[in-house]
Amino acid sequence: MHWVVQRNLFSEPGFHTLMSVLRNGGLPHTLVKVIPFDGGLEPEVDVEGPVITMGSLSLTRYAKRRGWAPGAFVNDNFDFRVWREHLGQHLLNAGARVCRFEDVTPREGPFFVRPCLDDKSFSGKVTTWEEFSAWREQALAPGNGASVAPDTWVAVSAPKHIQREYRMVVVDGRVITGSRYKLGDRLSVSTEVEPEVHAFTQAMADLWSPDRAYVLDVFMHSGGLYVGEINNLNAAGFYAYDVAKMVDAIEAMRW
Repeated sequence: MHWVVQRNLFSEPGFHTLMSVLRNGGLPHTLVKVIPFDGGLEPEVDVEGPVITMGSLSLTRYAKRRGWAPGAFVNDNFDFRVWREHLGQHLLNAGARVCRFEDVTPREGPFFVRPCLDDKSFSGKVTTWEEFSAWREQALAPGNGASVAPDTWVAVSAPKHIQREYRMVVVDGRVITGSRYKLGDRLSVSTEVEPEVHAFTQAMADLWSPDRAYVLDVFMHSGGLYVGEINNLNAAGFYAYDVAKMVDAIEAMRW
């Protein structure tokens, strides 16, 4: 497997760990700069055989255009609407209202809104109607260059109090590694993942997986465990998960 890694994309220690694992394992890799507006890579990468990318969504899209395999694990399953079909009440926001961005209607009190797709059009957040309507007006103003559009599909729900958040890595239906990254509202990155979190993640992977490799964010709410998000492995942060285990699992895949 040839690894194409976006240069200095990740400021967290996991980026440096990834580079050490690739170098120490003698795994072929290329550090690249992604040229904006679909301008390609610098340097260009032209290799035979399997290629895997780690970087931004722009890099994953480039990998798809090039037809690299596996390239990047992205498909139409990375969509809140699809998750809900398969995972139902295991989703933290299973009862969310789904609508277009321009069709969000007034709500009393704080509410949570996020894009349905894993496309980084905006970051999910808790807001109020006054804040949201002002932001939406600005975002949809002509010529502002915002990545969100009137027909961006969003999920809107009541805010939840999250006690803990974990990032778990799944490859070919098996939980490989994971990391806790939040306690309440406080960033708290740790390798500590309780057995029940690992077991819950494996149960979700047994129930349904969006692709052969992905990251699943598990949230603890009111003492219960829920799926908070499902994200593309290639463009997700590492936190404190075991990068070497992730690399080994990807290397073991057959193409």
